[in-house]
Amino acid sequence: MIFRIGGRALKKIFILLLFLTLNSCAKKDSFNGVLRLGYLLNMTHAVPIVGIEGGAFTNIEPHFFTAGGYLLDGFLTGNIDIAYIGPGPYINALNKGVELRLLCQTAIGGNSLIVKPEYNPEKPYHLKNIAIPQYGNTQDLLAKILVEKISAHNKLIDSTHKMIREVASNTSLQLDKNFSFVAVNPAELETAFFINAVDSALVAEPWGTTLTQKGFVDLNSLLTSKSVSIADELEGVVDHTLREQLAYINEFPATILVVREDFYKQHRDLVDRFVAEQNQVLEQIKINPEGAIMLIKKHLEKNTKKNFDYDFLLASFKKVKFDDRINGKFFNELARAGYKANYYRRLTEFEVTRI
Repeated sequence: MIFRIGGRALKKIFILLLFLTLNSCAKKDSFNGVLRLGYLLNMTHAVPIVGIEGGAFTNIEPHFFTAGGYLLDGFLTGNIDIAYIGPGPYINALNKGVELRLLCQTAIGGNSLIVKPEYNPEKPYHLKNIAIPQYGNTQDLLAKILVEKISAHNKLIDSTHKMIREVASNTSLQLDKNFSFVAVNPAELETAFFINAVDSALVAEPWGTTLTQKGFVDLNSLLTSKSVSIADELEGVVDHTLREQLAYINEFPATILVVREDFYKQHRDLVDRFVAEQNQVLEQIKINPEGAIMLIKKHLEKNTKKNFDYDFLLASFKKVKFDDRINGKFFNELARAGYKANYYRRLTEFEVTRI
C-alpha cells in the first residue's frame, strides 16, 4: 500500500522538524551554569592561576591563551564569558564595539625594558627599534608612552647649552630618526637580539626575568637598584629621568577582570560570586606569597610541560604588585597612545578615577 502526503501535510511536517531542530540546538547551546574563564600563563595573571590551581573558584571552565589578542578573539567569537586581560586588549575591544564590563583590577606593573648585555650606563645606547609582544597590546602602548617621554626629554636636552647636552647624552637612550616598534614573540626575543633584529624589548613577566637570567640587562632593575646613590646620579652614572620614566610605566594596570556585558546582565549573581572568590584569592596572595608561588609553579609546569625554578618564579613575582585599586587616568593615557598610533577610530574617555 502506498501513502501519498499532500502539500499541506508536507509543510506541517517540515515546520515540525524545523521546530524540533531549533529547540534541540537551543538546549545544546543554553548556559549550563559554568563560567568560561580566559587568562594567560603570565606572572601578572597570578590571581586566576592561583585560584584555578588552588580550587578557589567554583563552576568555571578555564581556558588559557598565549597572548591578550588571542584572548580578545575569544570574546569576539563568544567562546569566553569572563576573563583576565591587559588594559590594552580591553581598550581595543571597546573600540571594536565589544561590550565588556570592567569588574576589577588584580595586578600592576611587571614590565621590564630589556637591552643587550653590552649595555653600559656610562655610554650612550642607541635604539633603532623596540620589540613588543603584539601591536596594540599593553606593552606596545606602554612602549609608545615611554618612547614619547624619552624623545621629549632628548629634545629638551638638545635645546640647552652644549656642555649640558654632552653630559646628558651619556645618560640617555638615544633614539634613531627612523625609530620603529617591532612585534616579536617573547619566546623568540633571544634570537632576535642575537641577530641584531632588535635593540631593546618591553616585556611582561616572566619574560623580563627569563632574559635577565640569560645575560640581558633589565634597565628597570638596574636603575632602581638600592645600590644606586644620589652621587651616582649626579655624576651621570644613572639617568635620573629614565629611571623615573621606567618607574612610571610600572604604575599602570597589568591585569584586569572583565566580563561580557550581556552575560553579566543575565548571570549577575554568578559573576558577583566569582568576583568575591577572586578577591579572596588576591588577599591570600598578599598574605602567603610563598604558597602562591608554589601553586603558580605547579600550574605552569602542568600546562607548559616545562620545569620552573622556585627562585626564578620568586624573582618574577617580586616585580608585580597585586592591587585592586583602579585609576582611570592610566586607561586614558593608554587610550590616547593607541589613538595616536591609529589603532582606534575614536578616542575612548574613562571618567572614573577609581573603581
